[in-house]
Amino acid sequence: MSKKENIIQKVTQWRVILGIQVIASLILIGLLFKLGALPMLYAIIVIILVALLNVGIFFLMKPSKNKKKGKVRTVIGKFVSILLSVLLLVGSLYIAQGNSLIDAITGANTEITRISVVVMKDSKYKKLSDLKGETIEVNTSAETDKMKEAIEGLQKEESSIKTKEVAEFATMADDLYSGKTKAIYVNEAYYAMLETNHENFKYDTDVIYTYKIEEKTKDISKNVNVTKDPFVVYISGIDTYGSVSTVSRSDVNMILTVNPKTKQILMTSIPRDYYVTLANKGKKDKLTHSGLGGIENTVKTMENFMGIDINYYGRVNFTSVIEIVDALGGINIDSTVAFIGYDGTSFKKGTNHITGKQALEFSRERHAFGGGDNERVHNQQVVMAGMIKKMISPSIITNYSSVLSSINGSFETNMESGDITGLLQMQISDMASWTIVQKQLTGTGKTMTGGAYMPNNKLYYMIPNEASVAENKQAIQNVLAGKPVS
Repeated sequence: MSKKENIIQKVTQWRVILGIQVIASLILIGLLFKLGALPMLYAIIVIILVALLNVGIFFLMKPSKNKKKGKVRTVIGKFVSILLSVLLLVGSLYIAQGNSLIDAITGANTEITRISVVVMKDSKYKKLSDLKGETIEVNTSAETDKMKEAIEGLQKEESSIKTKEVAEFATMADDLYSGKTKAIYVNEAYYAMLETNHENFKYDTDVIYTYKIEEKTKDISKNVNVTKDPFVVYISGIDTYGSVSTVSRSDVNMILTVNPKTKQILMTSIPRDYYVTLANKGKKDKLTHSGLGGIENTVKTMENFMGIDINYYGRVNFTSVIEIVDALGGINIDSTVAFIGYDGTSFKKGTNHITGKQALEFSRERHAFGGGDNERVHNQQVVMAGMIKKMISPSIITNYSSVLSSINGSFETNMESGDITGLLQMQISDMASWTIVQKQLTGTGKTMTGGAYMPNNKLYYMIPNEASVAENKQAIQNVLAGKPVS
């Protein structure tokens, strides 16, 4: 017998094959306990089933006194054992993926500031070196330290580029369009200011260089036992594509009040243009501009305005809506009216099954409605509710892997991983249906000057309706107290 044949014979012995199965079983059980999402009763059942499979295969493969029958039985046992080992390892891979995702999206503690060199799309400047010897415009008054660091980083890349200070962001955009400057160097979070006189700024320009500043943020969570105590989560949809940690305007603003005992979720939406006092400025401005001071500023602003404690926050971006909905296999939403979105998609009155791209279109459209931003805010809630319903339905099992991949990098929260797995464990244990109630704050549109970030620019704001504010404050308190809300 050759050496190769001898190795093969040893590897294919029934004891070796069974040993591999046992190791695969232990890996699966270990990862299950690490994930912590399975209720103890279910975990015990899994352990018993895996143990019985190992015992059963042992007796199936164990050599018999009847050599002929025993040989056939051993071959069958080996085949079944190898198949089971593969299935156990695949299952372990899925569980490990879940562990990795939960670790990635929880305990959020970083924010990224993107400061970019922006040129006109139709210009000849396609890379940083093309601006050799040029002077570009900057505004360092908003974030002096960050801009100073970014300018130093820029000049390390291309030392011949000089910078010129300009007092107003709107002036920088005007100069770029007119050709007075070849490029501007600006924090991407301030695109709102650049769009004052140029609505399509984002589409008319290109970014040819970006300097990133990553910072640790302080922990602002107010921890509770999320499986027993009511809690509040602030959902901030930021106005950017790419990394969800990027500092940007908070264009989607939603308060989720969750009561795990009554199985009720209240979704309270606040229009992006709501005229509120910003925590970092002490002056009033659009709520969306609170995001320029980071997620902590948005949370603190709304805590002050609504008179509540916000336990946790979650951040999503426009990219995540498309990817998560597609990973879920689409969602069902109910439209109150029939309309055509900005990309030409027709939405009928009643139930629509939509893709990720259509979900983004449905949640961003406002010009098709008489109610404008009020209707858009409502539609954002409808999309969110459709996603939640799909995620807690049994169909999530078939989309498990793709959903995990889509969420990673597109969503983050300052909840701890134990909070997420605790909620998963609770849901698997009782398979309860949740009541989702949608409400929103309303107001009256007004164009005026005086906002904290752009005091000299005439902008559209929504002045809060005090009765609506009071009604929504009470609704939140009712859910926290375990009272029903309609």
